[in-house]
Amino acid sequence: MSNHFPFGPDDQDWDSLSSRRESTVSTSTVSSSSTSLLFPTPATSPGVSSRKQSWQLYDDVVRLQLNPSMTISFVKNGQQFKLRYTYIDVCKDTTGALKCLELGGGLGQQAPFVHAFHNTKLPVPHIEHPKDDERFPLRISFLDQQTVQAAHVVFMTQLSYKFENWQDCCQFQELLLNAKLIFLGGMAEAKSKGRGEECISQNLRILRGHNGKRVMLFFANSQRGPLKRYVSLPLNCVENVKPAKKAGRPVLVELNPNFDLLSQMRNLQITFLNHEDSKTFCQLLSTDLSIG
Repeated sequence: MSNHFPFGPDDQDWDSLSSRRESTVSTSTVSSSSTSLLFPTPATSPGVSSRKQSWQLYDDVVRLQLNPSMTISFVKNGQQFKLRYTYIDVCKDTTGALKCLELGGGLGQQAPFVHAFHNTKLPVPHIEHPKDDERFPLRISFLDQQTVQAAHVVFMTQLSYKFENWQDCCQFQELLLNAKLIFLGGMAEAKSKGRGEECISQNLRILRGHNGKRVMLFFANSQRGPLKRYVSLPLNCVENVKPAKKAGRPVLVELNPNFDLLSQMRNLQITFLNHEDSKTFCQLLSTDLSIG
């Protein structure tokens, strides 16, 4: 159980993407009114032109080529910036630990925008807005402030990524979580028998690691104070699942109390926004139960 991401570096499920790739040249537009405050351009630009490419600095670099681009949003010195990029390099060390994301392809930018990760436990990419019917949320944010570097300036800020298609948004999550996203469903509400209301208006994800382990992940935003956190529940801890009798009714997930949190929760009632998502969710859990 963790309030961070549910899989470790060894659970990477993207062998087809793990080959090292060199940077390619592409163009995009910058949607902020001015980038001069964010990207100062000295007369000689010391160190910028000689900066090594990401594939020279890290042992494993996977490029997510965007279709056609994505936009990051953040605030620095009271000014909001929106910058567009055409690719993201996911950089890892020899152990497979994620070190940083390097965003490139921005028009007129001499150096990549770097989103750095210094902790062994990484923040979960948070999906803004619950999925409703066939519409997918395309904005990813992070609940804590993030360390970023623009040119030679390092600062902390709240950071969000807005993608232009679902496939890019999906692959971004998978690369950060080292897992395959096999289900995403918007929830109106989730309640546990022992702890009461867990969340409202959130998304529920099911992820599969390289070892086949499947985990249910959601943000418990209805709990007060420090209890507001991500909750991950292994699917092999599900004792039984009872589908909703009709649209708008909750699914009942009975839990096997084999560790403290499950003993507290006892069971989970999930009301999905879409009945098809409710049925798909039950089918996935029933598959795990039949295998077990």
